[in-house]
Amino acid sequence: MYTVLAISSVAEFSGMLLNTLAVVFGLGLVIFFHELGHFAVAKWCDVHVERFSIGIGPIIWSRQKGETEYAISALPLGGYVKMLGQDDMDPNQMTSSEIAENPRSYSAKTVSQRMAIISAGVIMNVITGFLFFFGGYWFGVYEPAPVVGAVRTGYPAWTAGIEPGDRIISVNDERIRSFMDLQESIVLSSGDLTVGVRRGDRELSFPITPLKVSPGRSIGVVPTTTTTIADVIDPDQITDAGMPSERASTPFLGGDEIFAVRAVPVAAENEDGAEQANGEIPPDSSPDEDARMEVASIADLRKILGRYPEREMVYEVRRYAGEETEPTTVEIRIPPQQVRSLGFWMAMGPVTHIRKDSVAAKAGLREGDTIRAINGLKPGEDLDPLHLPVYFSKLAGQEVTLLVSRSSTNGPDEEELRLIPDDRPGWTETPDLPSSPLTIPSIGAGYRVQPFIARVLPGSEAEGWGVLDAGTRITRVEMVHTSPGQGQPDAYGDAETPVAIELRSDEGEDSATDEAVNFAWAFEQLQRAPGRRLIIHYDNGTESGSKSLESFEAVDDWYLWIRGFHPGIWVDLREIQQADSIPDAIVLGFGRTRKAAVSIYRSLKQMIRRDVDMESLSGPLGIAKIAYRVADRGLIDLLMFLGFLSINLAILNFLPIPILDGGHMVFLIWEGVTRRKPSITVINWAHAAGMLFLLSLFAFVMWIDIFVSDL
Repeated sequence: MYTVLAISSVAEFSGMLLNTLAVVFGLGLVIFFHELGHFAVAKWCDVHVERFSIGIGPIIWSRQKGETEYAISALPLGGYVKMLGQDDMDPNQMTSSEIAENPRSYSAKTVSQRMAIISAGVIMNVITGFLFFFGGYWFGVYEPAPVVGAVRTGYPAWTAGIEPGDRIISVNDERIRSFMDLQESIVLSSGDLTVGVRRGDRELSFPITPLKVSPGRSIGVVPTTTTTIADVIDPDQITDAGMPSERASTPFLGGDEIFAVRAVPVAAENEDGAEQANGEIPPDSSPDEDARMEVASIADLRKILGRYPEREMVYEVRRYAGEETEPTTVEIRIPPQQVRSLGFWMAMGPVTHIRKDSVAAKAGLREGDTIRAINGLKPGEDLDPLHLPVYFSKLAGQEVTLLVSRSSTNGPDEEELRLIPDDRPGWTETPDLPSSPLTIPSIGAGYRVQPFIARVLPGSEAEGWGVLDAGTRITRVEMVHTSPGQGQPDAYGDAETPVAIELRSDEGEDSATDEAVNFAWAFEQLQRAPGRRLIIHYDNGTESGSKSLESFEAVDDWYLWIRGFHPGIWVDLREIQQADSIPDAIVLGFGRTRKAAVSIYRSLKQMIRRDVDMESLSGPLGIAKIAYRVADRGLIDLLMFLGFLSINLAILNFLPIPILDGGHMVFLIWEGVTRRKPSITVINWAHAAGMLFLLSLFAFVMWIDIFVSDL
C-alpha cells in the first residue's frame, strides 16, 4: 500500500514538474522570440547591443560573448534588448549628442532603421504566433464542439428558437469551427447577429441581439458535454445526496460512458391488486412504450429524461478496467424522483418572455400579460403555477382557452386566447439564474412565480402552523442538513453547510436595487437537495417569523427529469481540427492568427466602452495559471495558447504607450514628420507617465489574479 501511494505521489509530482517546466519554457520562448526580433534587426543595422536579457530586474545569470552580454533576470515578466543610445531606464540617451556621434549607436541610425528595429519584436511575435498555430493544426487540435448543450431560459438564443443539440455553423456568415470561436464572435461583436444553425438535416438562420452581461455580450448558450464521466472524478462526487442516482442499482465510477438508455414500463395492477411490470420494451416499440435509445451527449440524455421523467431508467454503461482491456457493459437502474410539495402554492406572476414564432406568440400572448385561467381553472387556486409546464404538456394537441389580463391605457383588460400546445415535456427548461423565467416549452412562454402564497394546502404541515395564508410573503428559505456530522455531498457540495435563498420580489422597496427572484428558481433548488430540511421565513403582514418544514409529501403524477448527477463530472465534447496538408495548415494557422489579432483589438475596444468588464484581464499569475491548466491538457493545447499569447504580446507592445514599442514608434513618426527629435523634457515626461501607467496596470491585474479571478 505504501509503495503504491509513493509511486502515485511521484507520478503526480513528476506530472506537475513537467507541466511547470513546459509553462516556463513556453512563456520564456514567447519573450525570447520577441526580443530576438529586436536583437537580430539591430545587429543587421550594425547597432551596438550591450545586453540581451530574458526577464527583467536583477540579473541572476549572464555571459559575455563578443560585445553583448546575454543574461537571465530574476522576474520572468518580460525581457529587453539594451542598445547603445536606447535605454528605457535612461531616456536621456535618445537625445544625447555625444552618443549620437557614435555611428553604431541606435540614435545615430536613420528613422527607417530605428522603425525596423522597434517593430521587429512585434513582427517576430506575429510570425511565431502563426508558427505555433500552424504546428497545432498540423498535429491536430481538440477544441470544444460548437454544439449547444443547453439554452439559458429567457436569453436571446431561447427567444430566437435555438435548441439543445443544435450545431452552430456560422455567425454573420463567418464560419464557426469550435465553441471558442462562437464565444469570441459573440463577446466581441457589436449590433445584431445572424446565427446559422444545423439541426438534423436542416440549416436554419436566427437573427439575435446579444444580451449585455458580465464579462461581455451573450446569447445564452452552453456547450454540450459527452456522457462520459471524467476518470479523475471521485466516485463520492458523482451523485448528489438524496437524489435517485444515489439509489442506483450499481454505483457509477469515473470513466464510465453512458451510451444508451431504456425506460422501464410503468407498473400496472393485476386482477389481485398487486403491481406487475407490463413487459419488457421491444426494440421496435412505439414512442409511448419507449424503445432503447442511444445517446452521444448530455443534450441527448436530457431530452430522453425529460420525455419520461416518471419512468425508472436503465443506463447502459461502458466500463473500462484499464487502458489495454476491452470495456464491459454494465446496466444501471435509476428510479424516478417525485416532486416534493412544500404544502402551499405560490402566486402566478406575469409573462416575461415569449419565444419567437411559438404557439404563444401566434396566439397573441404578450410579455406583461398575466394568465388568469386555463380552461376555466385559475392558477394559484385550482392549479399550482409551478406545475403549469407539465399541465400544458399533457394538453398537447388539444385546444386550450386562456384568460389573460393585460394592461392598457384604460386600465387592466381581460382577453381570451386560444392555442394548441406542442408535444414538448414540461420542466425541461429549468431556470438557470434567480431571475430566470419558468418556461412552458409546449407553448414557448416564460413567466414569473411570485414569492407570495396563493393557497395553503389542506392537511399539510404548513397549514398546521397557523401563520400562513393567502398573501403571506416568503422572504427567505434555508436548507439545513437533517443529520449534522453525517452529511454527504449534494448539489451544493458539503451537505452539512446551510444554504440560504433570499427571495426578492418585483414589488416593494427592494425592487429598485435588486433584480426580483423567480420563486420557480428557488423551488428547483429545493428539489435538488432532498436530504435537507427547510426553514421557511415569512411575513404575513401581522408578524414575521420562521418555521421548520420537517416532512414533505410527494406530488401525484409530477416527476423531475433530473436524476442527481453532479453537472461538473462530464467530459467536454471536443472535436479534432487537423490540417490535411501543409497548405491547409497554413490557411488554418493564418486564419487563427488573424482571428486572434482581431479578437484582442476588439477586446480592448470593448473594455474602453465598458462592454467587457476590466476584471476579465489576467496578469502574470493569471496567465501562468491558465498556461498550467492548458499544459495539463497536452502539448498541442499549450502550442495554441502560446500562439494566442504571442499575438497578444505583439498587439499590446505596439500600443502607443511610452516605454512600449508602440510609444517608441510614435516618437519616430514625430521625428520623421518634423525632421527633429522630441525634446528631452517631452521624452522624460512621457516615459514617466508610461511607467506610472504600466505599474498601475500591473498592480491592478495582480489584484485581479489574487483576489478576483477564480482561476
